Amino acid sequence: QAFRDLWANDRLLNVIEQLIGPDIATSPVWNLRTKTPKNNATIVPWHQDSGYFDNQSYNVLIPTAWIPLLDTDEFNGGMQVAKKGHRTGRVATHQCCWGNTWYVMLEEEEMKKTLGVDMDKDVITCPVPYGGMLLFNNLTPHRSLPNISNQIRWALDLRWQRPDQPFGLYGLKDGLLLRKDGKNVEPDWEKFESVDRTTVQKKSVEGFVDVIVDEEFDTTIQGPWMKKWQITHMNTHTDAHERAERK
Repeated sequence: QAFRDLWANDRLLNVIEQLIGPDIATSPVWNLRTKTPKNNATIVPWHQDSGYFDNQSYNVLIPTAWIPLLDTDEFNGGMQVAKKGHRTGRVATHQCCWGNTWYVMLEEEEMKKTLGVDMDKDVITCPVPYGGMLLFNNLTPHRSLPNISNQIRWALDLRWQRPDQPFGLYGLKDGLLLRKDGKNVEPDWEKFESVDRTTVQKKSVEGFVDVIVDEEFDTTIQGPWMKKWQITHMNTHTDAHERAERK
């Protein structure tokens, strides 16, 4: 309930309304992220959020609020952004998948060539205190840094967009209306939560149900973004994806 209340918080919606207008819906994509110390699997490489979304949403403004649940800095998994990297309005070419993860990745050379990012001047580390947030859009290149502290870093990322525009999740799940004509509406959280995003993402991969014998103990993540970008690094997640695709 606390996450619901935060997502529909009036002060946050007032900020978002200034960006996208008086009609506001959630994105279907949100995350509660834990970054345990010295764990490479929790390091998120350079990417644009639109690298995960479908092409129909490329012209949609999808603001993200990254909200840490403790003070964050460059030592405990804080965020870096590449300023001005969104100004071309382009989605750069990503690759899949980074390390032993399901994350797409954006090479620095591609950021320079396609997005005009000067990696020496434009990369900014963004310390965010508890109670604060980092607000950016779906074309902003960003990444999270390693956690070399002794604490677990917890953070939420919440997204919003206009309800009359494509939601970006390949038709698998829609967002939830929060505000209409500048007035709050009663969200139907039960309907929104009745569709589990992780499950529908996995099942969107052809043959997934035939491949996974016991879903309860499966720790791999697959999704339609793996079909979108070239797979340049294989791991357990991409192996499961390719087995499903061969069915």
